[in-house]
Amino acid sequence: MAKNSKGMKSPRRYWMYGYHPVKAALLNQSRVIHRLVLTQNAANRLARDIGSIDHLNPEIRVTKYFTELFGSDTTHQGFALELLPLEERGLESLDLLNSPGQPIVILDQVTDPQNIGAILRSAEAFYCKAIITTSRNAPGETGALAKTSSGAIERIPIIRVTNLTVAMAKLKEKGFWLIGLDLLGENELETVLQETTDVKIGFVMGAEGKGLRDSVKKKCDYLAHITINNSINSLNVSIATSICLYSAFRIRNTK
Repeated sequence: MAKNSKGMKSPRRYWMYGYHPVKAALLNQSRVIHRLVLTQNAANRLARDIGSIDHLNPEIRVTKYFTELFGSDTTHQGFALELLPLEERGLESLDLLNSPGQPIVILDQVTDPQNIGAILRSAEAFYCKAIITTSRNAPGETGALAKTSSGAIERIPIIRVTNLTVAMAKLKEKGFWLIGLDLLGENELETVLQETTDVKIGFVMGAEGKGLRDSVKKKCDYLAHITINNSINSLNVSIATSICLYSAFRIRNTK
């Protein structure tokens, strides 16, 4: 279980909130915790679900305290955790030997924390190996990202790289086939996935509206599209990623 470091100071601290994110963070031994604030009901629930939390010195507060802390629109459920972000990982940390059939997701300038949180949740649901994004032009950990991920941020590695195209080239050297999602991609996603069932794959996803940068497209082995109703111009990047991961999971398990 994560340790308490209440006396430490860091400008990088942030507040995580909600039952599932807070519970998952407390169970992550890599986390450095500063403050755990709970309603009495929340404290009882945590103690019942994960055991004693006395060593974390939880602060028991009334609901009004959380409203003052987060505002009235935040769904905190009586759980709040002040903590440091997880230590950043580089591409060298990606274990390419275990579970070679698991896809990875590469994000090209996807900046919305809630989109990344939703992608993390889908990544865990459909056995994705890791999320790769850039150190710049991508959000760090936030409460909104953690809440949307519903705890998946603790279990799916987020790997940050300085240069995305260089990282893509290294992945290709390691045997990955990279599938870029593009509205005008000449290949249909399902067809590409049928053709790549026996190789390691990575989905390359661009921000909604901007899409993939030209330099990133050039590093992809396939540019694929998802067939959708003509009345819809595009899909949100988190939804498109979910479709990609689910389709890969279904097709590979069928094979």
